[in-house]
Amino acid sequence: MATTRMSIDSPLAVEVAFRQEMVGALRRVGEKLETMLAELKGLERELRTLTGPPREKRIALYQQIRSDAEYQRWCLVVQREAMGLFDHSEVDLMYPVPPVVK
Repeated sequence: MATTRMSIDSPLAVEVAFRQEMVGALRRVGEKLETMLAELKGLERELRTLTGPPREKRIALYQQIRSDAEYQRWCLVVQREAMGLFDHSEVDLMYPVPPVVK
């Protein structure tokens, strides 16, 4: 009967599954954030052409999506830190949350 001997340095199957889930969660948050940032860009373009009450409604939507995007960005940073990634300069470059619109 053959036996398979694992190296002490080899990760356990549960560790591999855990890491895969962490990466998947990071990917999902990043994709959600990308979608929100794209929505904000579209709203920014739209706001340039609006005035009056229609503009105010779109500004309210913009501010809500922006707030949600800030929260998703925070979630992304927290997940990265849980994985041992503490330099967030790449997050700043890849996921810039636009400024508040008035």
